[in-house]
Amino acid sequence: MTQDDSTRAFRRSRSALRRRVDRIRTVAAVALAALLGAAMIVTGGSPADAQAAAAADGRSVDDAGGDATTTLIYVGEWSIIRDPALSGGSSNRSTVRDSLVSVRFTGTGVTVVGSTGPDHGTVEFTVDGAAGTTRDLYSRAPTTGTALFAVNGLTPASHVVSMRVTGDKGSASTGTAASLDRVGVSTAVAAVAPTSSGFVTRSGSRLMLGGAPFRFAGANLYWLGLDDNLTDAGGATYPTKYRIDNGLQSAKNAGLTVIRSHTLGISVGCARCIEPTLGTFNDAAFQSADYAIYRAGQLGLKIVIPLTDQWRWYHGGISTFTGWRGYPNYGGADGATKNTVNAANNSYQRASEAHFYSDTTVSNDFKQYVTHLLQHVNPYTGLAYKDDPTIMAWETGNEIWTANPTWTQDIAWFVKHNLGARQLVADGTAASGMQVANAAVDAPDVDILGGHFYPVDTAWMKRDAALAAAKGKAYLVGEYAWTDAAATTAQLAAVEADPNVAGNLVWTLMPYKEDGTPEIHGDGYALYYPATSPAMTSVMDQIRRHAQVMSGR
Repeated sequence: MTQDDSTRAFRRSRSALRRRVDRIRTVAAVALAALLGAAMIVTGGSPADAQAAAAADGRSVDDAGGDATTTLIYVGEWSIIRDPALSGGSSNRSTVRDSLVSVRFTGTGVTVVGSTGPDHGTVEFTVDGAAGTTRDLYSRAPTTGTALFAVNGLTPASHVVSMRVTGDKGSASTGTAASLDRVGVSTAVAAVAPTSSGFVTRSGSRLMLGGAPFRFAGANLYWLGLDDNLTDAGGATYPTKYRIDNGLQSAKNAGLTVIRSHTLGISVGCARCIEPTLGTFNDAAFQSADYAIYRAGQLGLKIVIPLTDQWRWYHGGISTFTGWRGYPNYGGADGATKNTVNAANNSYQRASEAHFYSDTTVSNDFKQYVTHLLQHVNPYTGLAYKDDPTIMAWETGNEIWTANPTWTQDIAWFVKHNLGARQLVADGTAASGMQVANAAVDAPDVDILGGHFYPVDTAWMKRDAALAAAKGKAYLVGEYAWTDAAATTAQLAAVEADPNVAGNLVWTLMPYKEDGTPEIHGDGYALYYPATSPAMTSVMDQIRRHAQVMSGR
């Protein structure tokens, strides 16, 4: 078979695919592709670039091939060029204006490898539909195996990199050719030097970092230790490194500097929990938490970690500890994790859970858990949790509005002085409808007070922040609803204008999954970055600007 015959056969075999591709124009259909990472690196023009983008895993995909996570789609007129020196013995070549090849891949970087020569023209590369980058492929002598374009440091997600033949050429070139030989795909997340180091401290009512006032915008990523959105027969699953990376990188890309994560600290009473049953510890459950804390530190993010929960969710909480000591949990077969019956709506459940604060045995059980958690040594960092500056504060609980100030001070003292934790302690009674006057405002070992707002209430926030400042405590908004755009605008502006508010954390930031689709969370407050709707885009744009103001950039 001649080369021309081979080319004609190749074209016939792809004709149906091309018709479909011409209709849908895959390059434009990237609604779910993740936004470029803040640390994105774009290069081109040398074999070293190919190594830089793809060395992490060395996955190479031939021009006519593909694999489970990479697809090459050709639009327009392309011909096969066969040469034993080429990858797989062939490359794809076009001289026709607007002929296009799209590389859809899941990973953090890609390198497009092809040829240059005296008859080559210019091409335009785009990443996820963003503004294009033009490359002139002319060279006096023909080359093969050249990195024409490389991009690295992308958010771990699904991306599309496209190469379009412009039909233009430089004055020295004899043609407008472009060719693609192979692509190299990387899934590695590059190590990122922290943007901030050291412990967050408190000076009166102000948070400090590195000797300067520290104000922040942040988000809740409650699922980093144990994820209830993706379950199997054993219940909630551990989030993968991919999804952890994606969620944390999304926070970083949005300019956020603090995250709050319930399941990094609340993990009792389930098979995959840190303490599945009373006094029995499952240290394998630390794996996702260890990685999340390590990666957050690399990205310069600080973390607030609650230690227990008022609500009866999958990760356990107050009702787990009281249940272990024989105090009844109401609600049927699922017992301690039936949140439809809780202390807020059932007086019997509330009375039962009150023993969490009054029964010394139950309190000691909780302290045993806190000890195991804070003394755990993270293998990624070599640090015990209690000594890790990535952790900004231990919060006595999530919305534990039934806690009394005496108990709160006792736990704060235990964390700081018995265990010797080097981080701050936040009061955990913050909940929608609760005022800081109900909290441990005078507890000497409590550093931070706060509020949760569903809906947003800026007047309430300002009153509470002023009271906290008068008591020499820092104040933050631990959770707020974002779904009312006007209220969100007002809340962000009020936080920026009030020096008594150290920061705020939106509820709740979710990741994209390995297949490039958003992980669904059904409470109505799931946020994604990049956003999945125009309304969400508007809110995330506001949050990004707010983050810049809060950090002084």
